[in-house]
Amino acid sequence: MKRPLVSIVLDDTLQYPNGDEWFSPDHPFPEYPFKHLSKQKNPVYAAVRSCLAGAELDQGNFGSPEWNPLGAYISPGQNVFVLCNFVQHRWKGGMDAFHAKCTHASVIRALIDYILIALKDRGKVHFGNAPIQSCEWEKVVQDTGAARVAEFYRQFGTSRVPVALTDLRQHIIRHRIIGSFEPRLHRSDTEMCVEVDLGQHSLLEDLYQSDGEPEFRVLDYDHRRTQRCHGRGRHLYLIHRHILDADVLVSIPKLKTHEKVGMTCGIKGCVGAVGHKDCLAHHRRGSPRSGGDEYPDSLSFLAPISRLHDLVYTLPTGSIQWSLHLMHQWCRKIVRRFTGALSGSWPGNDTCWRMALDLARIVEYASRDGHLDGKRKRVHLCLTDGIVAGEGNGPLSPRPVRLGYINFADNVVAGDYANCIAMGIPPSNLPMVREAFRLNVYRIAPNSPSDVICRVNERRLNLDELSQVFGRKFRLPREWEKRRCS
Repeated sequence: MKRPLVSIVLDDTLQYPNGDEWFSPDHPFPEYPFKHLSKQKNPVYAAVRSCLAGAELDQGNFGSPEWNPLGAYISPGQNVFVLCNFVQHRWKGGMDAFHAKCTHASVIRALIDYILIALKDRGKVHFGNAPIQSCEWEKVVQDTGAARVAEFYRQFGTSRVPVALTDLRQHIIRHRIIGSFEPRLHRSDTEMCVEVDLGQHSLLEDLYQSDGEPEFRVLDYDHRRTQRCHGRGRHLYLIHRHILDADVLVSIPKLKTHEKVGMTCGIKGCVGAVGHKDCLAHHRRGSPRSGGDEYPDSLSFLAPISRLHDLVYTLPTGSIQWSLHLMHQWCRKIVRRFTGALSGSWPGNDTCWRMALDLARIVEYASRDGHLDGKRKRVHLCLTDGIVAGEGNGPLSPRPVRLGYINFADNVVAGDYANCIAMGIPPSNLPMVREAFRLNVYRIAPNSPSDVICRVNERRLNLDELSQVFGRKFRLPREWEKRRCS
């Protein structure tokens, strides 16, 4: 078996270009497939190219028009989906704060160009994801620059390989006035989603005890639907058809922290493949003493707020629902002044990492019709955007860190292991990464981190030697930081 590889470019002078020139390169690289060049400097395009070159992909052809770095993974005529991280549109803060939580289009554009080289004028490319249900798609693709990327390929691309920007959500809401919201789109499960049942192989299955069943929850959704997707021996996930129709999945996550699992990168980014997110188990209702992991035992007084949330999202839209929703929002704002441990946002969350690993296995092993037979159905590559990374209260409110980091990995777990070290987080401290190496069924990790070939700025290192390169520890989300400092 081929050894997994990780290639990292680290350059703290890197800056995102604006979209005036469609994020084209400013230099005519020999393999560049288009005539358009940027009149402005675009160091990001060159950095993505260097990252692929550092992995020694198609090394013999580097520097010639025939260089095809992704040809080892992508063949002509295939269907490729590029899974971005467009979590939420910009609604407060500056552009740096926004760039700390969403994939930037300059990274997307460079990578898609190399995908097109590999496809050789035959195939199909989609890019996008499923952001949170209240995200305004038109705004987020404008602010990330993704709309400009789509515009470039419409103008300069070819109909033989269409490149389409795609919102994968099947459930979208629009906020009106404070405390008020309305559904804008809620398609049926089967229209654009495929049910995938991991059954007893789901990592959530370990949470079922003889004395009761876990009460799974996901914030801002009706818990009854979540419960219908999960039961003993049955764990359904609703994956968008575009993901399962793909022969190759290429993730471009943002390097940032996450309140529920510690870090958002390639594994957790697989949530963006889900069309109906109310199938996701983000936490279990209550404190550990009552069989949950929503908040610590010391915060059991939060139970009424949890019950209020359940009530709000089961009531029909109307004045009563609006009033209770407003009350719930204000209660949460008051509580968050004293603790961040709400809705599973603390290190004791033993549910969310399991769900993330379930999805990371599904996107590699599920067939187009959602069937699982133990055979890997698609390649999953990962290119992490950490040029501006995010620390603190991610994924929605991270503080920007100008790191100048890009990580290409042909194994998502190996890539996330390196991402942990880049953030100063011991991988053994994150169950999502640690437990990936212990999976036996639908395995997605190498046997050991020592099996991974790693290069930083073309210098060869072992994964465990990466800590010598990175001197900064990212500030973790509020409740995680407390544990680190205790």
